[in-house]
Amino acid sequence: MVISELLNAVPENGTLAIISDGPDSNGDIFGIRLLKELVRRGEYVYVVLYEPFLVFKSALEREGIKLGEVLGERFMIFDAFGSFKGIERNTPYVYQLKGYLDDGVFAAKYRELVRDSLKKLPTDRIWVFTYLSSGACKLLKNPRRTYQQVWCIKGEANELIRDIRAVMVYEKTDCPDIEGFIYAFSDVVVEVVREGAKRKAYITKGLKNAVFNPFEGDGDD
Repeated sequence: MVISELLNAVPENGTLAIISDGPDSNGDIFGIRLLKELVRRGEYVYVVLYEPFLVFKSALEREGIKLGEVLGERFMIFDAFGSFKGIERNTPYVYQLKGYLDDGVFAAKYRELVRDSLKKLPTDRIWVFTYLSSGACKLLKNPRRTYQQVWCIKGEANELIRDIRAVMVYEKTDCPDIEGFIYAFSDVVVEVVREGAKRKAYITKGLKNAVFNPFEGDGDD
C-alpha cells in the first residue's frame, strides 16, 4: 500500500486516521509523508497544529519540505498550540486565536476562524491535516468533549467547501481519551507499530485488512 493509494482511498468528506502506537513507531513521520504527497499534488491543505510550530517545521524539513516555500493560499496553518501558549506569530497564512482561551471559548473562536479562512478559497475540495491530534490533551481540560466539538465544525464548513477530507495523525499513548472518537469518526484507519527492529502499518478500518511497511525503501527499516 503506497502513500498515493492510501490518500486515493479517502472518500469525499472522509477522514483517514494514522494512529501511532508509541513514539518509536514513527507514525508521525508517515503522516508527514502523506502531507508531502498532498503538497506535491497541489491540493489545498489546512494544517491544524496541536504541537509546537517549530517541531512541525523541523518535521517538514526532514522530509524535504521548506515551510516558507509552501505557505500560501494552498497551504494554511492554524496554530492551536501557539494560541493557547500565547506564542504570537506574525507569519502570513499562519492563523492564531487571540485573547483568553478555555475549551468553550476555543471551540467558538475556532468555528469563526474556519469560516473566515475558507470562505474565499477558490476550490471545492480541501484537506485538513492535524499534527498531532494527541496534542489536544496537552491543551484542553476536557479533550474528549472539546475535540469532538471541533470536528463538528467540519460539517458546518461544508456550506463553504463541498468536499473536506482529513488526515488525523495521532499518538495513542499521549492522549488515550480521544482514541475512541478518532477510530469511530474515521473512514480509514492505519495503525503504525514497531515490532522489534521493524515498523509495520496495519489497516484496521475502511479497507481490506492488510499489513505493509510504511517506510519501504528506507535503509533503517
